[in-house]
Amino acid sequence: MSLKLRKSRVMPVGIDLGTGAVKLAQLREANGQLELVAAAAARMPQACRDNPQRKLEFLADRLPDLMRTEGFKGRQCVVCVPAAESFVQHVRTPKLPEAELARTVQWELEGKVPFDLEDAVVRHVVAGETHAEGQPGLEVIVLAVARDIVEDYLSMARKARLDIVSMDVEPCAILECFARLFRRREDSERVTLFLDLGEASTQVVVAQGARLVFARNLMVGSGQLDQAAAKVLGLTAEEVHRQRVEAMRSDAAGAEQLYDAMEDELRAMGQEVTNCLRYYDSVFPSQPVERAIFLGGQALDRSLCQRLAQRLNLAAQIGDPLTRINTAPASGPEKGIDRRQPQPAWAVAVGLSLGARLSRAA
Repeated sequence: MSLKLRKSRVMPVGIDLGTGAVKLAQLREANGQLELVAAAAARMPQACRDNPQRKLEFLADRLPDLMRTEGFKGRQCVVCVPAAESFVQHVRTPKLPEAELARTVQWELEGKVPFDLEDAVVRHVVAGETHAEGQPGLEVIVLAVARDIVEDYLSMARKARLDIVSMDVEPCAILECFARLFRRREDSERVTLFLDLGEASTQVVVAQGARLVFARNLMVGSGQLDQAAAKVLGLTAEEVHRQRVEAMRSDAAGAEQLYDAMEDELRAMGQEVTNCLRYYDSVFPSQPVERAIFLGGQALDRSLCQRLAQRLNLAAQIGDPLTRINTAPASGPEKGIDRRQPQPAWAVAVGLSLGARLSRAA
Protein backbone atom coordinates (compact mmCIF):
# COMPACT_ATOMS: atom_id res chain seq x y z
CA MET A 1 0.00 0.00 0.00
CA SER A 2 1.32 3.45 -0.91
CA LEU A 3 0.15 6.93 -0.10
CA LYS A 4 -0.21 9.48 -2.89
CA LEU A 5 1.16 12.78 -1.66
CA ARG A 6 -0.56 16.01 -2.74
CA LYS A 7 1.91 18.30 -4.47
CA SER A 8 1.18 21.99 -3.91
CA ARG A 9 2.99 25.16 -5.00
CA VAL A 10 1.96 28.43 -3.42
CA MET A 11 2.44 31.47 -5.67
CA PRO A 12 3.28 35.04 -4.65
CA VAL A 13 0.52 37.41 -3.59
CA GLY A 14 -0.66 39.61 -6.47
CA ILE A 15 -1.30 43.19 -5.35
CA ASP A 16 -3.37 45.38 -7.67
CA LEU A 17 -3.02 49.03 -6.67
CA GLY A 18 -6.13 50.48 -8.27
CA THR A 19 -7.35 54.05 -7.96
CA GLY A 20 -10.43 53.20 -5.93
CA ALA A 21 -9.28 50.03 -4.19
CA VAL A 22 -6.33 47.74 -3.53
CA LYS A 23 -6.91 44.04 -4.23
CA LEU A 24 -4.81 41.06 -3.14
CA ALA A 25 -5.04 37.53 -4.53
CA GLN A 26 -2.88 34.46 -3.99
CA LEU A 27 -3.09 31.20 -5.90
CA ARG A 28 -1.54 27.79 -5.62
CA GLU A 29 -1.24 24.87 -7.98
CA ALA A 30 -2.18 21.49 -6.57
CA ASN A 31 -2.06 18.41 -8.79
CA GLY A 32 -2.39 20.53 -11.89
CA GLN A 33 -5.36 22.56 -10.65
CA LEU A 34 -5.32 26.23 -9.68
CA GLU A 35 -6.81 27.15 -6.32
CA LEU A 36 -7.43 30.54 -4.73
CA VAL A 37 -5.62 30.51 -1.38
CA ALA A 38 -6.74 33.95 -0.22
CA ALA A 39 -8.24 37.18 -1.50
CA ALA A 40 -8.88 40.57 0.08
CA ALA A 41 -9.78 44.09 -0.95
CA ALA A 42 -9.77 47.50 0.72
CA ARG A 43 -11.16 50.80 -0.51
CA MET A 44 -8.60 53.53 -1.10
CA PRO A 45 -9.50 56.55 1.06
CA GLN A 46 -10.45 59.59 -1.01
CA ALA A 47 -7.72 61.65 0.62
CA CYS A 48 -5.07 59.20 -0.63
CA ARG A 49 -6.08 59.01 -4.28
CA ASP A 50 -4.43 62.22 -5.41
CA ASN A 51 -1.71 62.32 -2.77
CA PRO A 52 1.13 59.84 -3.49
CA GLN A 53 2.69 60.14 -0.03
CA ARG A 54 -0.59 59.50 1.78
CA LYS A 55 -1.27 56.58 -0.55
CA LEU A 56 2.06 54.96 0.28
CA GLU A 57 1.48 55.50 4.00
CA PHE A 58 -1.98 53.93 3.74
CA LEU A 59 -0.60 50.90 1.89
CA ALA A 60 2.27 50.43 4.35
CA ASP A 61 -0.26 50.41 7.19
CA ARG A 62 -3.12 48.45 5.58
CA LEU A 63 -1.35 45.72 3.60
CA PRO A 64 0.19 43.95 6.63
CA ASP A 65 -3.27 43.76 8.27
CA LEU A 66 -4.80 42.18 5.17
CA MET A 67 -1.92 39.73 4.78
CA ARG A 68 -2.16 38.67 8.43
CA THR A 69 -5.93 38.40 8.82
CA GLU A 70 -7.08 37.04 5.44
CA GLY A 71 -5.08 33.81 5.23
CA PHE A 72 -2.24 34.73 2.86
CA LYS A 73 0.83 32.49 2.90
CA GLY A 74 4.33 33.98 3.14
CA ARG A 75 5.41 37.52 2.31
CA GLN A 76 6.40 37.28 -1.34
CA CYS A 77 4.32 39.49 -3.62
CA VAL A 78 4.11 40.91 -7.13
CA VAL A 79 2.96 44.52 -7.31
CA CYS A 80 1.29 46.18 -10.28
CA VAL A 81 2.44 49.73 -10.98
CA PRO A 82 -0.70 51.89 -11.25
CA ALA A 83 -1.60 52.86 -14.80
CA ALA A 84 -1.19 56.58 -14.11
CA GLU A 85 2.42 55.97 -13.02
CA SER A 86 3.48 53.81 -15.96
CA PHE A 87 4.10 54.69 -19.61
CA VAL A 88 3.17 52.61 -22.65
CA GLN A 89 4.31 53.52 -26.16
CA HIS A 90 4.30 51.74 -29.54
CA VAL A 91 7.35 52.21 -31.76
CA ARG A 92 8.34 50.74 -35.11
CA THR A 93 11.91 49.71 -35.76
CA PRO A 94 13.90 47.79 -38.38
CA LYS A 95 14.47 44.08 -37.71
CA LEU A 96 17.41 44.10 -35.33
CA PRO A 97 19.24 41.78 -32.91
CA GLU A 98 17.95 42.02 -29.34
CA ALA A 99 20.83 44.12 -27.95
CA GLU A 100 20.64 46.61 -30.79
CA LEU A 101 16.84 46.67 -30.58
CA ALA A 102 17.01 47.73 -26.91
CA ARG A 103 19.25 50.67 -27.81
CA THR A 104 17.00 51.67 -30.70
CA VAL A 105 13.94 51.57 -28.46
CA GLN A 106 15.67 53.91 -26.00
CA TRP A 107 16.48 56.30 -28.85
CA GLU A 108 12.91 56.19 -30.16
CA LEU A 109 11.57 57.14 -26.71
CA GLU A 110 13.64 60.31 -26.36
CA GLY A 111 11.33 63.26 -25.78
CA LYS A 112 8.22 61.07 -25.65
CA VAL A 113 8.14 60.07 -21.98
CA PRO A 114 7.34 62.40 -19.04
CA PHE A 115 10.52 61.47 -17.15
CA ASP A 116 14.27 61.07 -17.65
CA LEU A 117 15.00 57.82 -19.48
CA GLU A 118 18.40 57.63 -17.82
CA ASP A 119 16.59 57.10 -14.53
CA ALA A 120 13.81 54.75 -15.60
CA VAL A 121 13.04 51.04 -15.81
CA VAL A 122 12.34 50.31 -19.50
CA ARG A 123 11.23 47.01 -20.98
CA HIS A 124 9.84 46.14 -24.39
CA VAL A 125 7.68 43.46 -26.00
CA VAL A 126 7.90 42.66 -29.71
CA ALA A 127 4.30 42.60 -30.91
CA GLY A 128 5.11 41.28 -34.39
CA GLU A 129 6.64 41.95 -37.78
CA THR A 130 5.54 44.78 -40.06
CA HIS A 131 6.07 45.42 -43.75
CA ALA A 132 5.62 49.15 -44.14
CA GLU A 133 6.52 50.35 -47.65
CA GLY A 134 7.73 46.86 -48.47
CA GLN A 135 10.44 46.93 -45.80
CA PRO A 136 10.41 44.36 -42.97
CA GLY A 137 10.34 45.80 -39.50
CA LEU A 138 9.12 45.26 -35.95
CA GLU A 139 6.17 46.62 -34.00
CA VAL A 140 7.41 47.07 -30.44
CA ILE A 141 5.46 47.87 -27.26
CA VAL A 142 7.60 49.80 -24.80
CA LEU A 143 6.70 49.83 -21.09
CA ALA A 144 8.50 52.27 -18.80
CA VAL A 145 8.34 53.39 -15.17
CA ALA A 146 10.35 56.12 -13.48
CA ARG A 147 12.87 54.54 -11.13
CA ASP A 148 11.93 56.80 -8.21
CA ILE A 149 8.38 55.39 -8.38
CA VAL A 150 9.79 51.86 -8.25
CA GLU A 151 11.91 52.86 -5.24
CA ASP A 152 8.87 54.39 -3.51
CA TYR A 153 6.98 51.09 -3.73
CA LEU A 154 10.00 49.09 -2.61
CA SER A 155 10.35 51.39 0.40
CA MET A 156 6.64 51.00 1.17
CA ALA A 157 7.01 47.22 0.99
CA ARG A 158 9.92 47.25 3.42
CA LYS A 159 7.81 49.20 5.93
CA ALA A 160 5.00 46.69 5.41
CA ARG A 161 7.48 43.80 5.82
CA LEU A 162 6.68 42.47 2.36
CA ASP A 163 9.08 40.94 -0.14
CA ILE A 164 8.42 42.31 -3.63
CA VAL A 165 9.82 39.69 -6.00
CA SER A 166 8.84 41.67 -9.08
CA MET A 167 6.79 44.61 -10.34
CA ASP A 168 4.50 44.61 -13.33
CA VAL A 169 2.09 46.64 -15.44
CA GLU A 170 -1.59 45.95 -16.08
CA PRO A 171 -1.42 44.76 -19.73
CA CYS A 172 1.03 41.98 -18.86
CA ALA A 173 -0.97 40.92 -15.79
CA ILE A 174 -4.20 40.77 -17.80
CA LEU A 175 -2.58 38.55 -20.44
CA GLU A 176 -1.08 36.24 -17.82
CA CYS A 177 -4.49 35.91 -16.18
CA PHE A 178 -6.23 34.81 -19.37
CA ALA A 179 -3.40 32.90 -21.06
CA ARG A 180 -4.82 29.57 -19.91
CA LEU A 181 -8.00 30.33 -21.88
CA PHE A 182 -6.08 30.05 -25.14
CA ARG A 183 -4.67 26.55 -24.85
CA ARG A 184 -6.95 25.09 -27.50
CA ARG A 185 -5.69 25.55 -31.04
CA GLU A 186 -8.79 27.44 -32.20
CA ASP A 187 -8.45 29.86 -29.28
CA SER A 188 -4.70 30.33 -29.70
CA GLU A 189 -5.34 32.18 -32.95
CA ARG A 190 -8.28 34.33 -31.83
CA VAL A 191 -7.75 38.06 -31.51
CA THR A 192 -9.31 39.52 -28.38
CA LEU A 193 -9.77 43.06 -27.12
CA PHE A 194 -9.58 43.35 -23.33
CA LEU A 195 -11.05 46.56 -21.90
CA ASP A 196 -10.25 47.07 -18.22
CA LEU A 197 -12.67 49.75 -17.01
CA GLY A 198 -11.46 51.55 -13.89
CA GLU A 199 -12.52 54.66 -12.03
CA ALA A 200 -9.72 56.87 -13.37
CA SER A 201 -8.48 55.09 -16.51
CA THR A 202 -9.21 52.39 -19.07
CA GLN A 203 -6.69 49.81 -20.21
CA VAL A 204 -6.93 48.82 -23.88
CA VAL A 205 -5.17 45.49 -24.53
CA VAL A 206 -5.26 43.42 -27.71
CA ALA A 207 -3.99 39.84 -27.74
CA GLN A 208 -3.47 37.34 -30.53
CA GLY A 209 -4.12 34.23 -28.52
CA ALA A 210 -1.98 34.77 -25.43
CA ARG A 211 0.46 37.14 -27.18
CA LEU A 212 0.36 40.87 -26.39
CA VAL A 213 0.15 42.87 -29.62
CA PHE A 214 -1.32 46.20 -28.51
CA ALA A 215 -1.55 48.16 -25.26
CA ARG A 216 -2.62 51.66 -24.38
CA ASN A 217 -3.79 53.41 -21.24
CA LEU A 218 -6.66 55.86 -21.75
CA MET A 219 -6.95 58.42 -18.96
CA VAL A 220 -10.72 58.26 -18.90
CA GLY A 221 -12.75 56.07 -16.59
CA SER A 222 -16.09 55.81 -14.85
CA GLY A 223 -15.26 58.82 -12.68
CA GLN A 224 -15.29 61.11 -15.70
CA LEU A 225 -18.53 59.52 -16.94
CA ASP A 226 -20.17 60.09 -13.56
CA GLN A 227 -19.04 63.71 -13.54
CA ALA A 228 -20.48 64.28 -17.03
CA ALA A 229 -23.85 62.82 -16.00
CA ALA A 230 -23.84 64.83 -12.78
CA LYS A 231 -23.56 68.12 -14.70
CA VAL A 232 -26.51 67.23 -16.90
CA LEU A 233 -28.73 65.92 -14.10
CA GLY A 234 -27.86 68.52 -11.45
CA LEU A 235 -26.45 65.88 -9.10
CA THR A 236 -23.05 65.24 -7.57
CA ALA A 237 -20.73 62.67 -9.13
CA GLU A 238 -21.03 60.65 -5.92
CA GLU A 239 -24.83 60.55 -6.28
CA VAL A 240 -24.57 59.38 -9.89
CA HIS A 241 -22.08 56.69 -8.90
CA ARG A 242 -24.34 55.51 -6.08
CA GLN A 243 -27.32 55.26 -8.44
CA ARG A 244 -25.27 53.29 -10.95
CA VAL A 245 -24.10 50.89 -8.24
CA GLU A 246 -27.67 50.39 -7.00
CA ALA A 247 -28.82 49.65 -10.57
CA MET A 248 -25.94 47.22 -11.04
CA ARG A 249 -26.74 45.32 -7.84
CA SER A 250 -30.47 45.06 -8.49
CA ASP A 251 -30.12 44.59 -12.24
CA ALA A 252 -32.95 47.09 -12.44
CA ALA A 253 -34.12 49.10 -15.38
CA GLY A 254 -34.85 52.80 -15.01
CA ALA A 255 -31.26 53.98 -14.90
CA GLU A 256 -31.19 54.78 -18.61
CA GLN A 257 -31.30 58.51 -17.91
CA LEU A 258 -27.91 58.21 -16.23
CA TYR A 259 -26.32 56.78 -19.37
CA ASP A 260 -28.19 59.19 -21.64
CA ALA A 261 -26.73 62.02 -19.56
CA MET A 262 -23.18 60.76 -20.10
CA GLU A 263 -23.69 60.11 -23.81
CA ASP A 264 -21.13 62.67 -25.00
CA GLU A 265 -18.41 61.22 -22.77
CA LEU A 266 -19.35 57.68 -23.78
CA ARG A 267 -19.09 58.68 -27.44
CA ALA A 268 -15.64 60.18 -26.87
CA MET A 269 -14.51 57.12 -24.93
CA GLY A 270 -15.78 54.79 -27.65
CA GLN A 271 -13.96 56.86 -30.27
CA GLU A 272 -10.67 56.57 -28.38
CA VAL A 273 -11.00 52.80 -28.23
CA THR A 274 -11.94 52.75 -31.92
CA ASN A 275 -8.77 54.73 -32.70
CA CYS A 276 -6.77 52.06 -30.85
CA LEU A 277 -8.40 49.34 -32.94
CA ARG A 278 -7.68 51.26 -36.15
CA TYR A 279 -4.03 51.47 -35.19
CA TYR A 280 -3.98 47.74 -34.51
CA ASP A 281 -5.66 47.06 -37.88
CA SER A 282 -3.01 49.14 -39.63
CA VAL A 283 -0.30 46.87 -38.22
CA PHE A 284 -2.11 43.52 -38.49
CA PRO A 285 -4.70 43.98 -41.29
CA SER A 286 -5.17 40.25 -41.83
CA GLN A 287 -5.94 39.46 -38.15
CA PRO A 288 -8.97 41.52 -37.11
CA VAL A 289 -10.22 41.72 -33.54
CA GLU A 290 -13.04 39.19 -33.08
CA ARG A 291 -14.45 39.95 -29.63
CA ALA A 292 -14.24 42.21 -26.59
CA ILE A 293 -13.90 41.10 -22.97
CA PHE A 294 -14.72 43.69 -20.31
CA LEU A 295 -12.71 43.66 -17.09
CA GLY A 296 -12.14 45.90 -14.08
CA GLY A 297 -14.31 47.13 -11.27
CA GLN A 298 -16.74 48.89 -13.60
CA ALA A 299 -17.29 45.90 -15.89
CA LEU A 300 -20.20 44.71 -13.72
CA ASP A 301 -22.12 47.71 -15.05
CA ARG A 302 -23.76 45.81 -17.91
CA SER A 303 -25.49 48.88 -19.32
CA LEU A 304 -22.19 50.71 -19.59
CA CYS A 305 -20.50 47.72 -21.26
CA GLN A 306 -23.39 47.21 -23.67
CA ARG A 307 -23.28 50.80 -24.81
CA LEU A 308 -19.54 50.66 -25.39
CA ALA A 309 -19.75 47.30 -27.19
CA GLN A 310 -22.39 48.68 -29.56
CA ARG A 311 -20.08 51.54 -30.49
CA LEU A 312 -17.25 49.08 -31.17
CA ASN A 313 -19.48 46.72 -33.16
CA LEU A 314 -17.95 43.68 -31.47
CA ALA A 315 -19.35 40.61 -29.77
CA ALA A 316 -18.68 41.21 -26.09
CA GLN A 317 -18.80 39.54 -22.70
CA ILE A 318 -17.89 40.28 -19.11
CA GLY A 319 -14.69 38.47 -18.22
CA ASP A 320 -14.36 36.19 -15.23
CA PRO A 321 -10.72 35.47 -14.30
CA LEU A 322 -11.83 32.89 -11.73
CA THR A 323 -13.70 30.61 -14.18
CA ARG A 324 -11.14 27.79 -14.05
CA ILE A 325 -9.95 28.36 -10.50
CA ASN A 326 -11.22 26.58 -7.41
CA THR A 327 -12.27 29.53 -5.25
CA ALA A 328 -13.89 27.63 -2.38
CA PRO A 329 -11.11 28.30 0.19
CA ALA A 330 -11.21 32.07 -0.30
CA SER A 331 -14.55 33.16 -1.72
CA GLY A 332 -17.67 34.63 -0.22
CA PRO A 333 -19.46 37.99 -0.35
CA GLU A 334 -17.64 39.10 2.80
CA LYS A 335 -14.33 38.78 0.92
CA GLY A 336 -15.59 40.63 -2.12
CA ILE A 337 -15.82 37.48 -4.26
CA ASP A 338 -19.37 36.38 -4.91
CA ARG A 339 -19.33 33.39 -7.27
CA ARG A 340 -22.97 33.92 -8.17
CA GLN A 341 -21.72 36.45 -10.71
CA PRO A 342 -18.54 37.11 -12.76
CA GLN A 343 -15.62 38.75 -10.97
CA PRO A 344 -13.96 40.97 -13.62
CA ALA A 345 -12.33 43.23 -11.04
CA TRP A 346 -9.88 40.49 -10.00
CA ALA A 347 -8.13 39.96 -13.35
CA VAL A 348 -5.00 41.99 -12.55
CA ALA A 349 -4.48 40.62 -9.03
CA VAL A 350 -4.94 37.03 -10.26
CA GLY A 351 -2.58 37.61 -13.21
CA LEU A 352 0.07 39.01 -10.90
CA SER A 353 -0.08 35.97 -8.62
CA LEU A 354 0.15 33.67 -11.62
CA GLY A 355 3.51 35.21 -12.36
CA ALA A 356 3.36 37.98 -14.97
CA ARG A 357 6.62 39.90 -14.67
CA LEU A 358 7.71 42.97 -16.60
CA SER A 359 10.76 43.67 -14.47
CA ARG A 360 12.42 42.16 -11.44
CA ALA A 361 12.25 44.37 -8.40
CA ALA A 362 15.99 44.05 -7.97
